[in-house]
Amino acid sequence: MRDYQDYLIKKLKDPDEAEAYLNASLEAYMEDNDTKALMLALEHLARAKYSVTELSRITGVSRQHVYRIFDNESNPNFTTISTIIKSLGFTLGAKRTQLA
Repeated sequence: MRDYQDYLIKKLKDPDEAEAYLNASLEAYMEDNDTKALMLALEHLARAKYSVTELSRITGVSRQHVYRIFDNESNPNFTTISTIIKSLGFTLGAKRTQLA
């Protein structure tokens, strides 16, 4: 499993790959509300760009809290999630969907 994570993180260093991965992760979250899966995706993206210490410094979220979020020991609020996404160089947007 470690080899796959190393491979994924290496791929996510490419901004286009990272954007596609984040969009797919957010779309999946909108369907299943799986916060753990979304936070795992954000962890992969963060590790492709920063160390946890750097992410903490940039976001203003304590290093311990970042670790708790990524270890699923804490449910982050929307502000924290959007701060992490913003620190990775992305913004959030909205897209209309067809309701069943």
